[in-house]
Amino acid sequence: MKLKTLALALLLCLIGGAALAQSPGDADRFFGLEWTGGERRGRPNVNGYVVNNYRVRAANMRLLVDSLDASGKTIDTTSGTIADVPAGGRVYFEVPVKQKAARYRVTITGWDWRESGQ
Repeated sequence: MKLKTLALALLLCLIGGAALAQSPGDADRFFGLEWTGGERRGRPNVNGYVVNNYRVRAANMRLLVDSLDASGKTIDTTSGTIADVPAGGRVYFEVPVKQKAARYRVTITGWDWRESGQ
């Protein structure tokens, strides 16, 4: 009897962990993202907010910033990170870029799910 209970508990833990695994397109499902081009101390950057719409804290979030010309062609790519996005939270970010561009595209490329106490 104890073995069946233990096996069931292990199975439930594995199923719960699988729900937190990442796959392409998950960022759009779990997070909201808004950004604009700006500058700090005369240097160009991309800044904005990430909103965590999920019930688990996201840590070590990786961002990819594409600088685009007027025709939409990528002219440069930069990466940035956000240390912590609490469950239901909205967090500001800034990513320095080499030069101003006509437009930017920001993509969340990865993150680590963390329970509240971790």
